[in-house]
Order: sequence, then structure tokens, then C-alpha cells
Amino acid sequence: MLTIEERLQALEIEHTQLKKTTELQTIAIGALVNKATIEQLNEKYDRIFETLMAHDRFTNEQLAELRGQQIEEDGKIVGLQTEMRQRFTEQDSKIVGLQTEMRQRFTEQDSKIIGLQTEIRQRFTEQDSKIVGLQTTQVEHTTLLKQILARLSE
Repeated sequence: MLTIEERLQALEIEHTQLKKTTELQTIAIGALVNKATIEQLNEKYDRIFETLMAHDRFTNEQLAELRGQQIEEDGKIVGLQTEMRQRFTEQDSKIVGLQTEMRQRFTEQDSKIIGLQTEIRQRFTEQDSKIVGLQTTQVEHTTLLKQILARLSE
């Protein structure tokens, strides 16, 4: 699709070519026909030129309208870019907030886990001491039973 400038340039080139063609035709016809015919042709060409000028005016109006639309669209694009930057900034700050919150929660969880590990170690230590106590009691009972059995067999 051609840009506005390319379309305008093409129209200007076409207009220039039409002018040259018309001038050459007028010269050639002038050599072949009489003054009345030339006047009739001039009227025709005047109408053609008027039509071309009207077309030029119409094209210029369309170009001006398209330029206005382009400026309007550029403004919209700049506005959308600004809005996107603002939203990205908002999202970045939300992400930073969430990261901070997650770090705090992980720190809380870490301290809870450390507390649980400490509690479990204490309980294992208690259980170990109870087991040692039970083993000691079992050894003592076994020794007493052996002594009782030894006395009974006597």
C-alpha cells in the first residue's frame, strides 16, 4: 500500500505528464486545424484542466484529512505506550511487594521449622533417656531374676 506522500508524488507526476501531453496535442492540432477548431479544443482542454484542478483540490483535501487521522493515531499510540509503561510499573511494584511478602513468610516458616526441629531433638533426647532408663531397669530386673532363680534352685 502506498503512503500518502507516494500517492501525492504519483498524482503530481501524472498531472505533469497530462499537462505536457495536452500541450503537445494542442500544438499538433493547431498546425492542422483552423482557429474555430482550436477554440473548441481550448474549451475542451479548459474543462479537462478544470477537472484536473478539481481532482487536485479533492486529492489535497483527502491528503490533509489522512494527515489529520495519522496525527490522531500517533497520539493514540503514544497514549497507549504511556499507559502500558504505567501498568508495567504498577505490576513491577506489585511483584516486589509479593516477593517481600514471600520472603517474610519463608522467614516465618524457617523459624517455625527450626523451632520444630529443636522440639523434636529435645523429645528424642527425652526418649533416649527413657529408653536408657528402661534398659537399665531391665538389666536390674534380669539380674534380680537370675539371683532369685539361683536361690530357688539351691
